[in-house]
Amino acid sequence: MIFKEMSADEVSRIAELYQDLANYIREETGDDYFDFDAVPVAEIEKRLASGLAEDAKQVFVAVDGGEVVGFIAGEVIDCFLPFSRVNKTGYIGAAYIIPSHRRKGIAGHLEKMMQDFFKELGLKYAELNVLSLNYAGKSSWERMGYSTFREQMRKKLE
Repeated sequence: MIFKEMSADEVSRIAELYQDLANYIREETGDDYFDFDAVPVAEIEKRLASGLAEDAKQVFVAVDGGEVVGFIAGEVIDCFLPFSRVNKTGYIGAAYIIPSHRRKGIAGHLEKMMQDFFKELGLKYAELNVLSLNYAGKSSWERMGYSTFREQMRKKLE
């Protein structure tokens, strides 16, 4: 297993994994926000490719036998509280491991790489969002030491 930064040659594969992630979350949660006809893979490819040149964004991949089997994507964002002394924070926007490679420590290794990336930039915190009904995702992140620090709520308007 090789763990490394995403290369330009891997952008299309990572976009496909984003599609798999969105479909997985849709199936697991039934969340209304995941009501879509298709994941815009070409748009995701463009965003990933442009992020290659940005110092505040990073995608790490896990490669097994020449195939990308997982990824984690992160970036530096402003703290949600604009007057906080915590000016910037690391944000994990997505992570996905293909089903055949789950429960092998891959996500934990990728998350550690992202932690190190954020620390090198002088950040003190890493944040992420996980849907309440994404039980597998929530459990995985909790095992890696993440805990709920705020909750976002919504109401369907009818």
